[in-house]
Amino acid sequence: MAALFELQEIHELIYGFLYDRRDNPPTMAEIRAFDRTLRHAEDSTERNQVDRRVRELYPYFKVTKIRLPGERAPRYLLESPKVTPQSGSKIHISKAVRARVLAPAKCAMCGRAPLVHDVVLQVDHKLPQSWGGNNNEENLQPLCQDCNAGKKAWFATYDENADAIAQATHHPEPQGRIALLLRAFGGDLVPSDLIGVVASMGAFQEDWQRRLRDLRTLGWKIKHKNVHIKKGTRRVQSNYSLVAEGVFPDSFQRALANAEAGLPVDNG
Repeated sequence: MAALFELQEIHELIYGFLYDRRDNPPTMAEIRAFDRTLRHAEDSTERNQVDRRVRELYPYFKVTKIRLPGERAPRYLLESPKVTPQSGSKIHISKAVRARVLAPAKCAMCGRAPLVHDVVLQVDHKLPQSWGGNNNEENLQPLCQDCNAGKKAWFATYDENADAIAQATHHPEPQGRIALLLRAFGGDLVPSDLIGVVASMGAFQEDWQRRLRDLRTLGWKIKHKNVHIKKGTRRVQSNYSLVAEGVFPDSFQRALANAEAGLPVDNG
């Protein structure tokens, strides 16, 4: 089997299982059962790790979720048995790009600097690769080790929505990315930070709050709510939740132009 670059042994084992089951793709429950035979683990933490390990194969292999007639649980079909690194995978971060990302010499979250605060900076993916993020410079930022670890722990709380988040990032327009993200959470609160990251992916680098207003123009009902990050403090997290969907056109740009001109927007 071809090398998996920076992936770990567990990824190779899961890859091998998916490869052997190409004619009878397994469900996630079957992949977890396979993993338990290797690790002898039964707890929910291990199950969540298996889900994540499968998603971490996506930048290297084409794995498609399919549903067979009469089945509710999707099956995971390995369509490409060869390593085909996508543009933006880990191995494509050049030294020059890494140097440019770290050039500000301070953490993008806490502002601490190596020479002043004795911290080590790391190159972080604003949107994780397992969620559809790439290695383009606009998706990279310098974070200190503490902030990077904290961010990973925070993002891990949304792992159950990872597939939907990844799908949202691939929409060509920022309004579509936000709409799909809100839809993925099914009415639950979505942090503004996450909305901003997903909206900024791709060719459009615009104000996500303006794009949110665009959705409201097209009939999307979106609720805003501030939540205290910690009880007893004034720090709040801005969140948004989907109340009702509006028009999801083929082209948001055309639909918004039609709305401004007083024309129908249903077909974009």
